[in-house]
Amino acid sequence: MRSPELSRLRSQLLKSVYLSYDFYHSILRRPTSYWITFCPGEKTTDYQLEKKPLSLADVPRPCLGYAVSVGSEIYFIGGRSFPSTELWILDTRSDRLRTAPSMKVGRSAEYKVAVGVVEGEIYDVIGGTDEDSQVEVFDPETQTWEFADDEKVKCEWEFSVSMKQKVYMVGLGGRVSTYSPREGINSETTEVLGYVNFLCVVKNVLYACFECSGLIVVDRDGNDGKLELYSSTAEKMEEYEGMIAFFWPLPNIDRTKNDLICKLIALDRLGENIRGRIEWSGIAATLPHNILLKDCLVVAG
Repeated sequence: MRSPELSRLRSQLLKSVYLSYDFYHSILRRPTSYWITFCPGEKTTDYQLEKKPLSLADVPRPCLGYAVSVGSEIYFIGGRSFPSTELWILDTRSDRLRTAPSMKVGRSAEYKVAVGVVEGEIYDVIGGTDEDSQVEVFDPETQTWEFADDEKVKCEWEFSVSMKQKVYMVGLGGRVSTYSPREGINSETTEVLGYVNFLCVVKNVLYACFECSGLIVVDRDGNDGKLELYSSTAEKMEEYEGMIAFFWPLPNIDRTKNDLICKLIALDRLGENIRGRIEWSGIAATLPHNILLKDCLVVAG
């Protein structure tokens, strides 16, 4: 098989982390959004950002709200600052952005949002509104929105992830609730550990990163655990190839630029405990200093 074909097949098997950032320019009235991808380099120990200068400046606001990935596509649900019923889909293979059927209820990412993927379908668990509302579900195959059930709930969570055919939702204080199409909303009482910064799932284990308590293994087989790992400077956290990837910007020697730092943490089991080990750490890219990191998602190649 020829080298270009091998490269293409390799890229399809690998996963990438898509990072979006807003670029603030004094001349522009509003920031311009761009996407960049984080993926392995030519060497197995090398990682780098492949810049994807996909400008979203022409997309009418208040679109591009809460983002969730399914396969190689990223779905933007509702509005960013104002409620919207619109749905936009970004195909990361072609870098094309297209519209999709609208939701039944307007949502906004500025409000509390809980979105997850269960069996390939996207569940919007009453996010982006102050009112009680029904869960909406989007089927990527039929491109249709439906109400999942008649239950009405008010969203009181800040973070959400998908695991074991459920949507796990965590509030700032560390309290966990779940939603499943069969059981609806279930609240689970957990110890209040402090302010939650990030949330992600690695190998069917839920990890929450707290500002003061470090990285916590939440409710692993009924037992919470703690990793001695703190991330007060990290701005984004995501699962990547069985590891946890942290991203944050640091000032460059050139004051007009920032270095985007990445740290990959491998998770090793030692009996009943889980140990974090730095697999890779370095500068993934150099970007303008006046940016704001936004969405961080894993997509298929």
